[in-house]
Amino acid sequence: MRRVLVIDLLGGLGDLIMVLPSVHALAEAHPDAELTVLTHAPGAPLLARDPAVAAVRTAEKHDERAAVEAALADLAPDLTVTTTRFDGIGDLVDTDAAARGTRAVSNLWRNPPPDELVGERYQRILAAEGAIADTIRPPRVVLDPAELAAGGHTLVQALRPRWHSTPGNPHPQPARDETPPTVLVPDAGMAVKRWPARRWAGLASSLPGPVLSIGPVDGAEELPPTDLRGLAAQFAAVAEAGGVVVGPDTGPVRLAAAVGARTVALFGPTAAARYGLEEGVNLQGLPECPHRMPTAITEQVCWWEATCPLAPEPACLLDLTVDRVRGAVLADG
Repeated sequence: MRRVLVIDLLGGLGDLIMVLPSVHALAEAHPDAELTVLTHAPGAPLLARDPAVAAVRTAEKHDERAAVEAALADLAPDLTVTTTRFDGIGDLVDTDAAARGTRAVSNLWRNPPPDELVGERYQRILAAEGAIADTIRPPRVVLDPAELAAGGHTLVQALRPRWHSTPGNPHPQPARDETPPTVLVPDAGMAVKRWPARRWAGLASSLPGPVLSIGPVDGAEELPPTDLRGLAAQFAAVAEAGGVVVGPDTGPVRLAAAVGARTVALFGPTAAARYGLEEGVNLQGLPECPHRMPTAITEQVCWWEATCPLAPEPACLLDLTVDRVRGAVLADG
């Protein structure tokens, strides 16, 4: 096995994070192979310092098939794994492997049960195909010491004067018996996943200790904007400080978990049993919703327009009360 190609062009940061355990398992199973990941440009920085990944290629939106064709021609991989099947990409991967007598795993979505986490499903299929060891692992994003130190400095600046750092130890430390920080992530890429702004404000005002946010929340201090790896480093500093990150089913919350932070994730239209984070607390709103389709979420009546047939706002998110979320934040990790 000389070259392994992993294709993830589903479009979201969270999708890439869900495939990371499979990337790391493939690198471990084939230590002499050069592993390349083909993904969209916004998520590519997550792989920049990952020792498992030899190279990253990127594809433009709406031009993914051409990028896959070019990668297959340039790399001639001995093993190709793809999470992506739209635009005939799965068939393209199969045809290429058959023509060259190599291996392909082109459908990681086959027969999905409604109660198996997506990232774990990927790993079980790859293990059944003999491509990786039969060991389930959670996502991990690799940061270097300088990035971790910068993330710690940012958090200390936000928490002053109650928290500080010392020479040789950039990690946030309480100046006295302080409650660990809570970081709120109020936004999501899709309107149907957004918890109402008034509830974020209510949560911020009800929590003890420092409350920070990624994006504006009434009653929380907003952390300075940064790039994707800087955000990961800030979350890693929150983990070091014993804090918790709260947000919807979205990429930044998955990123927080992937650098070791405790998370409370809010699931409305998506099924936590299938799309939940491998680590942390997954809160499911309105679990009995008759319109939820765990294995076909894009076909749900609410998905694209955030129009709920049960209430003026998504009923599943309204079912997640401030008290319930606050209880999960304050519970022992």
